[in-house]
Amino acid sequence: CKPADDYLPQPGAVMVTGITPQEARDKGVSEAEFARRIHDLFTVPNTCVVGYNNIRFDDEVTRNIFYRNFYDPYAWSWQNRNSRWDLLDIMRACYALRPEGINWPENDDGLPSFRLEHLTRANGIE
Repeated sequence: CKPADDYLPQPGAVMVTGITPQEARDKGVSEAEFARRIHDLFTVPNTCVVGYNNIRFDDEVTRNIFYRNFYDPYAWSWQNRNSRWDLLDIMRACYALRPEGINWPENDDGLPSFRLEHLTRANGIE
């Protein structure tokens, strides 16, 4: 999205995405246009939106931006035979039911880490 003129993004967000405020200003679209584009993609019939921790994070952001831009914040996930999946829950099920075949990294407390960056590193995925 094109940021508002009186808004500066968090420095950490710039570091993670590599998108500078200048690039967002020059190449970004308005929030309304961004919401329309995402809504158009998500409401194609028979679409399954898949993500990693999306049900607890991305879906909340999506509902919020749809609400702010006068779209039904929930319909995209169920109307027209649409659905959504969260691969984080699939990974947790794999760990619990069949952990063989995947390297499961541990956090500082010795518990399994399901953070995507930890799992990809432990399994040689770039």
